[in-house]
Amino acid sequence: MSERAATVHPFKVKAPDGTIVGGSYDAISAVTIAAALYSTIQQYSIDFTGGHQLIVYDSTDVAIAAIGKNPDAPTQTAPAGPAPVLTSLQPDSAGNWDVEVLATGSGFGPDAVAISGSYVAVTTVVSATQVKFIVPGVAAAGVYPVRIRSGGVDSNELSFTAL
Repeated sequence: MSERAATVHPFKVKAPDGTIVGGSYDAISAVTIAAALYSTIQQYSIDFTGGHQLIVYDSTDVAIAAIGKNPDAPTQTAPAGPAPVLTSLQPDSAGNWDVEVLATGSGFGPDAVAISGSYVAVTTVVSATQVKFIVPGVAAAGVYPVRIRSGGVDSNELSFTAL
């Protein structure tokens, strides 16, 4: 695989000496390529410096999979992006418990969901600064804490008061 081709593939398959031997646009395909190449290596007894091992790297050059002789398992960590910030709920109280609430803030990704207690709302992402939802789990008058989860990270909480 040429270096030019390797630079356009965000997922790369490398031999232990750092030689790029394959690549793909997604992690599953890159691991499949690595497994196929490893099978070929085993069949033909091709030896790379460092032994029979192939490693799959993501676009930030972090190892996500290792295939072969005594591979050390890569450490899996969730991306820790900045926490979303919740600045307002409109309305922040209502007598109609099924009212649609517009939450405003920042850092709302396409996976953003509104949460109250242990209940997750069906959420419509309007933009990176707004989401719409009906506060979930409202069963009686009272104060319900609401937060937004985006990218696996929770925002601060604001209160919705059911009248």
